[in-house]
Amino acid sequence: MDRIVGNRYELVRPLGRGGMGEVWLGRDTRLDRDVAVKLLRPGSLPAGSDVETLISRFGREARLMAKLENPGVPAVYDTGTDHEDLYLVMQLIGGADLAEFEAENEPVPIGWVAAIGAQIASVLTAAHAAGLVHRDLKPRNVMITHSGEVKVLDFGIAVLRDADLTRITRSAEAVGTPAYMAPEQAMHGVSSPSSDLYSLGCVLYELITGRHVFDASTALAIMHRHYSEVPAPVSALRPETDPHLADLVSRLLAKDPGARPASAKEVFDVLVRLIPTGGNGAAIPMDPTRPFREWRAGPQRATPPPPPLLPPPIFPVPAHTTPIPRYVDPPTARVSRFDTPGRRLTEGTLLTLGFMFLGFVLDDALDHKTPTEITAGLAFSLLLLGIGVWMRQRRLRLRFPWSLAWRRVIRPATKVERGVERTLLIVGGLMVAVYLGGVILDWAGVQRWDYTNSRVFDLTISLGLFLPGVIMRQHRLGKRYPWYV
Repeated sequence: MDRIVGNRYELVRPLGRGGMGEVWLGRDTRLDRDVAVKLLRPGSLPAGSDVETLISRFGREARLMAKLENPGVPAVYDTGTDHEDLYLVMQLIGGADLAEFEAENEPVPIGWVAAIGAQIASVLTAAHAAGLVHRDLKPRNVMITHSGEVKVLDFGIAVLRDADLTRITRSAEAVGTPAYMAPEQAMHGVSSPSSDLYSLGCVLYELITGRHVFDASTALAIMHRHYSEVPAPVSALRPETDPHLADLVSRLLAKDPGARPASAKEVFDVLVRLIPTGGNGAAIPMDPTRPFREWRAGPQRATPPPPPLLPPPIFPVPAHTTPIPRYVDPPTARVSRFDTPGRRLTEGTLLTLGFMFLGFVLDDALDHKTPTEITAGLAFSLLLLGIGVWMRQRRLRLRFPWSLAWRRVIRPATKVERGVERTLLIVGGLMVAVYLGGVILDWAGVQRWDYTNSRVFDLTISLGLFLPGVIMRQHRLGKRYPWYV
């Protein structure tokens, strides 16, 4: 799209679209820097839309975000109109939103969950002190940068809690996302700092368990479940959850606003004590504990530390409080330098091909092939298997090649690995099921059905696809046995 808005900002490519308009990657031609440009086009809104309200919200978003002046909220550079469109120029945040971060790092380490929650709570503390309620806190509205800093986006539907200000939302208009809305907000349209804390509880619940608090086929059904049902405790779905974190999430998800924590500052005080204090010194991309480690190590540095992520009054732990034992990732969570996505995929490919060629060898032996052919095939299959097993032993730091290595290895799985895992499980599972069905039909005397003319080869091919997928899932989830759900 070759367009320049405000005679200054060149639109490069779209970054996303939401209820408040479109977000574009832009280029500030005057200062020569990349920016995020949010556009609202009143002429393209659906018929019956309350255009004046949306325009009013869009204009208020700039003022609200500029008013916060918090490191956890993108900076606002400029706003204005271009022909019939309204635009808002903001700081460009590199990284991923929390939904993408969760998908890449599932299951998210408990210490990381605490760090993310503490940073969000810090932003809410500043917002609530300024009289602002976010009203739509969800993973898609939270970004995490490559340095681990959390940014809360889209304060455009926030409502000033000043009683003298006029509400710009109609009384019958539901604002927010049903899966993360507090019961009083979903059923009665009542928003408060406590409803933001409920939404934060939903976000933490999803990061810990990998699923929504409640699911249903319609938005109305989801809101009704939030209003009437009690969610399963996070400790039941993920037993290694720190008890203090599990208790905090339960309090955040209380139906009665009065039973929730009194403020976001109280939530921060609990979460900051659960953040791991140690580390191996490696800079892991998007590690949300990194800003806290840098803050704690600041006084010991020879060079002045960078400005803290959170306002100084929020970070220190009050001296009169009793410290809560911090969650520390287990020593077995260390990742070998050989544990890279490329090496894992190469290792899995070698093991899969080795088992498949071993099936060819067994098939040739049953077909009475010459010893030379069988020996050559066996040597090639054992070579592939040997290299794959050696790579696995070195990657997982095993004492013996045959060790099961069920230890929990916390490492993010890439999209390619998760795609390969699902493909192997689906294709291999179907082939195993069809194979077993053919064997049963043959035993019953109904008919004989095979992929090929050799049952041994069919079984080897089926298991050669299915078992690597099962093993990939086992190690990704840190299960002791492959059959654990």
